[in-house]
Amino acid sequence: MTRRIVLLAELDPDWTAIVRALETAPMEVDVLAPRTPAADVIACAARGEAVVVVDLVPDPSRGVAIIAACRHAAGVGPVIAVAANPSQELTRSVRLAGAFYLALQPVTADEMRIILESAFQSLDRRRTSASTCRVTRRILLIDDDQDFVASTSALLEAYGYVVSSAATGRDGLYKARTEHPDLIVLDVMMENDSAGYEVTETVKFAPGFEAIRHIPILMVSSIPVDPATRFSMSEEMPLITPNSYLTKPLDIPRFLSEVSALLGELPEAAGARVTR
Repeated sequence: MTRRIVLLAELDPDWTAIVRALETAPMEVDVLAPRTPAADVIACAARGEAVVVVDLVPDPSRGVAIIAACRHAAGVGPVIAVAANPSQELTRSVRLAGAFYLALQPVTADEMRIILESAFQSLDRRRTSASTCRVTRRILLIDDDQDFVASTSALLEAYGYVVSSAATGRDGLYKARTEHPDLIVLDVMMENDSAGYEVTETVKFAPGFEAIRHIPILMVSSIPVDPATRFSMSEEMPLITPNSYLTKPLDIPRFLSEVSALLGELPEAAGARVTR
């Protein structure tokens, strides 16, 4: 299948050079103006599940909105954001919007090619999974509470999900890299009081984890305050904030709704999974 890219950027000399280099890779590149409506970007990207590249420099807020819209659209591949000296707030917004990768300008053609290859590999795995079993999604539970893991696994499996688990952050990172789950459900306090925060930062930002950087993280903890609020004055806050946060004991309908939303499913999809 043709490797297509939809680039949302002004074609200045730097972007022109990158496009020319990618076209010799070979990759097919469609260039759209930064002000292109989100619906038009999605329509273009959905033709062949293109990877989307969004230059945030012209309008960061609008770029983040485009990323979020593409992330939840059917038929659209991973989304790569490109920014120059992004603030902590912008970095967090990009990650929460569901970007596969945040590249920093100036980015070279070789760097962009490597990032795109990783995105296409992720897309290939998603296509393979969809062709073998369209309704099966894999969820990794990282939690040292055996009772919570047992009950939550049973709940998710009843809704048709395939569930694996790990009792430590370290084992969870290993399984995330080897199993490539569609969603990570993550505790905070495990082998140490900040293990879940460390896992989140590693998956989202550490070198060597590019292939799983797009996996959404649903943090579930007995800590009553989410990390974005708890560490609002800390420079580490954008690095350790998950895609979503819930507290224990679980509100089961809300938990299932969050799982479905993070997996990009339709609101009724989770209910349709029930087999009992």
